[in-house]
Amino acid sequence: MVANLTQTLSLLITANHILDYYQILTGFGHVSVRNPVNNATFFMTGDPPPALVRSPEDLSEFYVNDGSPVNSSSGHLSPYSERFIHQGILKRFPSQNSVVHSHARTVIPFGIAGVPFKPTYHMAGGFIGEEVPVFDIADYYLPNDTQNLLVNTNRLGAALASEFLTPTHNVSGTNISVPDHNLVLQRGHGFAVLGTSLPEAVYRAVYTIWNAEVETTALSISHASGIDRGIKYLSPQEVAGCLPMDDTNYGKDWPVWAAQVAAVPLYKNDLGYAEVPQPAS
Repeated sequence: MVANLTQTLSLLITANHILDYYQILTGFGHVSVRNPVNNATFFMTGDPPPALVRSPEDLSEFYVNDGSPVNSSSGHLSPYSERFIHQGILKRFPSQNSVVHSHARTVIPFGIAGVPFKPTYHMAGGFIGEEVPVFDIADYYLPNDTQNLLVNTNRLGAALASEFLTPTHNVSGTNISVPDHNLVLQRGHGFAVLGTSLPEAVYRAVYTIWNAEVETTALSISHASGIDRGIKYLSPQEVAGCLPMDDTNYGKDWPVWAAQVAAVPLYKNDLGYAEVPQPAS
């Protein structure tokens, strides 16, 4: 984790731009990072949409414990109601430092069609894992809840965070700080992906979209051909073999992505484009 706060906030601004550039985030969706000098708080996308975030004043800081604003008089119009996605995950997993929540249309079908989201190629297969859980918020509504699919309370944030663990770990009662899954789909909504660092979470978000595109294309080709041989996804052994590679790949992608957004006039970063710390080899 980056120890320099200014560098971290610069990377968070850049992350917003990268995720907008690749349409993981649009006017909606958000990315967060744990405060490197105070792990009891986290920063995330503030009032402006991700493309227009340009300075620390455009970001919001919240307490990990309950999602309340650190500075309620900071001038922000209103905090994201779904900050509890980030709060719940970061509270449940102290080992994780960043979360991306997206409404990407290429991924949503896998949360409603009954077709499992599976690892299709080596660049994404490791972190996607052998299976991806689907969080169905309908299972957690109380009678008086407004059923708008938003994860907008501590209770719902904790429920979503629990999906990053296997059922066995969820009922074990053990305080497990490392998630079993890196990605959870949200039925009729989108997905949440986490990472030990901000660049890792961004990498996983981008490649989640690309894996969805590959799987959708493969399913379409298979259906159109009339040849029912099934899709040959990555094997469990291949998933395990790809994970160490996937966990360090962001070191190659991030400089290119940062250069791309730096060259687009729409995106501005008042802190400059900070160099991303390289993953441990």
